[in-house]
Amino acid sequence: MSLISFSFILFMPLVVFVNFMLPRRRRYLWLLAASCFFYLSTDVRYAAGLFFCILVSYAAGLLLEGGALRRRKLLLGCGILLQVSCLLFFRGSFGKGGFVPLGISFYTLQSIGYTIDVYRRQIPAERNLLRYAAFLSFFPTVISGPIQRGTGLLQQLREGRDFDYSKARSGLYCLLWGYLLKLVVADRLGGMVAFAYGSSQDMPGATLLWATILYGIQLYCDFAGYSALAIGAGRLLGFDLADNFSQPYFAASIGDFWNRWHISLSSWLRDYVYIPLGGNRKGKGRKYLNLMLTFLVSGLWHGSGANFLLWGALHGAYQVLGDIARGKAGGRDAAARRKSPLCRAAGMLSTFALADFAWLFFRADSLGHALSILNRIVFHFGLGEMTYYGSYLLGGSRFGLVSVLLGILGVFLVDFLHERKLSLAEFSARRVNVVVRWGAYIALTLLILLTVVQNYGQAASTFLYERF
Repeated sequence: MSLISFSFILFMPLVVFVNFMLPRRRRYLWLLAASCFFYLSTDVRYAAGLFFCILVSYAAGLLLEGGALRRRKLLLGCGILLQVSCLLFFRGSFGKGGFVPLGISFYTLQSIGYTIDVYRRQIPAERNLLRYAAFLSFFPTVISGPIQRGTGLLQQLREGRDFDYSKARSGLYCLLWGYLLKLVVADRLGGMVAFAYGSSQDMPGATLLWATILYGIQLYCDFAGYSALAIGAGRLLGFDLADNFSQPYFAASIGDFWNRWHISLSSWLRDYVYIPLGGNRKGKGRKYLNLMLTFLVSGLWHGSGANFLLWGALHGAYQVLGDIARGKAGGRDAAARRKSPLCRAAGMLSTFALADFAWLFFRADSLGHALSILNRIVFHFGLGEMTYYGSYLLGGSRFGLVSVLLGILGVFLVDFLHERKLSLAEFSARRVNVVVRWGAYIALTLLILLTVVQNYGQAASTFLYERF
């Protein structure tokens, strides 16, 4: 089961109804049962990785609560080593055979974060094994995040949550937005990008550049769509899950980009990799080394290929060079220039260009494939060939291209409003006539259902980050 399957549409209302019928302090048992059904309905073998991480991190948490510092450090190292070994085992030996438990990269980071937080005495160890299992297997987040912290979701599971109408309404908005991002925009872009990258040797470089630009938008809509669905499902159940995206393509620098993109992962890497390495406390040289190491870890987390390692190295280099440039351009005049609309627009365009260049290596099947595409972009651009033969359509029709571009325009318009601290959901609830508002909701829902029906019987749509 996934958050975009037909079965989920039947599953979610049942889970919400039963959840709020139960005593508040016992609802975690129902959520654990629902999460196990959701996660294991696809393949019961997925239980191996999830249950191993649950048992190891739960036991580590209990053992880390007391004892001498030296003993606690040894226990922490053993706990992290076991969890990382489980991840490497499935993504290494088993991964080559095609079996990798869905979401193992996400719930492994979540369990490691919990273990470290207990070691740092930031949270108490959870003594209820079933409640902890519900925390690690929570069905909206188990497959693709957002990565949760013990101070957030686990604490809410301990306290229990009552039904909240405003939160439920907000959750429905998030679900609607998530389905629009995923089904109406990301999936259509996915077919276009696959068409170009799958025949890259026969494509002019201009077409491949166009596909790479669209891939950056596809990845955003796909992953932000999943995050919106997860947050929406959580809110229907009364839980507050942290936002995972904050208009990342409106960032004016790569540093700002990583404060807005995949926030749960970037904050995890900051708190559990960058800061323990020394952060920026030991001089510029060490800071830059720590940045490079952190982003190399991020690259390896996403995949074992050299293309992922290079993707991480690029972002590490972007951060280092950006910090050097800011140091040389310091002062009030430079700060004022950065705030000017023209400089900010230039910063946003250059940030998107740098991020999208790195996405090329992220999307390619291998480093060799990425370099081959880059070679065609640089030396065989062929803009006239692209327009003459119509390869800019990327296997689709003009109507299809126009419709997906309108969808992209709508996404960026909503992000622009959010960047201005304006919420369409709140505005429509307060200012738009109820008939018009519900007419728009019904129209959007029908559009989503039409998209689902059109794709019914084809290969099942999946989220891009499920494979990481």
